[in-house]
Amino acid sequence: MAVLGIDLGATKLLALGEERGARFRLRRDSGRGLGPGAGLAAIVEVVDRAREQLAVEAVGVGFPGLVDHARGLVRSSVMLDGWSEVPLAALLEERLGIPCAVDNDVNAAALWEQRCRGARDMLFVAVGTGIGGALVLDGRLHRGAGGLAGEIGHVRVSRDGPPCDCGRRGCVNRHASGAAIEAAAGLSPGALRDGAAWSDQLERALEVAAAALGAAIGDALNLLDVPLVVLGGGVAELGPSYAAAVAASARRECFREIGEACSFELARGGYDGAARGAADLAAQRLAAADQPDSSASSPSAIA
Repeated sequence: MAVLGIDLGATKLLALGEERGARFRLRRDSGRGLGPGAGLAAIVEVVDRAREQLAVEAVGVGFPGLVDHARGLVRSSVMLDGWSEVPLAALLEERLGIPCAVDNDVNAAALWEQRCRGARDMLFVAVGTGIGGALVLDGRLHRGAGGLAGEIGHVRVSRDGPPCDCGRRGCVNRHASGAAIEAAAGLSPGALRDGAAWSDQLERALEVAAAALGAAIGDALNLLDVPLVVLGGGVAELGPSYAAAVAASARRECFREIGEACSFELARGGYDGAARGAADLAAQRLAAADQPDSSASSPSAIA
């Protein structure tokens, strides 16, 4: 028996599953126009494909937006259009006939990072097309009262900065995300993902973005005092010099004692992190479900 993890992102849908050595992996392009109807249909189609190879017993989905994990409810998204108060977990369970779990995609990636590291307290920051964050406190993913904790991408770093999709101005997302870096460097959308050629303009854009992101992380460290910051996402994977610049900026912005005690590391999950974490969500959902055969064998999460 197996669980399936799905990363439903703003640029791709990635599904991962494993059972007794058999591995399933499927990637498809997505985009901002992937609304609830099309998104639901895409997930169901992918699960049907996975069932040709694996005995899928539960599905987990990492979604790019505000998610109430406890209710399986997608509240909203600034990355995908049309998602508002969508009971995605219930809709999937009705269509698939198996337990389904939904959480923010960065929460899912952080869940996998926490499991493979055994971290007790951690701030996870994903820098891709947008910026997301997640918190691990006392060994557990901290979602907040409504499941919305960790949205560091919407910390304001400039009062009169550019408008953000959330309706405010000056969010760090507008200064330090992959989309912001591409715009500042004069690149077309998706150029960083496609391996844009290095230039002085791109280097300068990365420096400015790293300083802005570090300022937001520094504020978060003053509030949380966690000993570990993990940087993930496609921008973080551009190289250690970017991560070092973010760390230096954060340490300038927080109390010296907090900065000195905090380590900055690159994520281990890489491109697959959110899908791997979504598989963990599915395994947790299956373990909590009241199924007659739930004790017969354990579902296969992704190593």
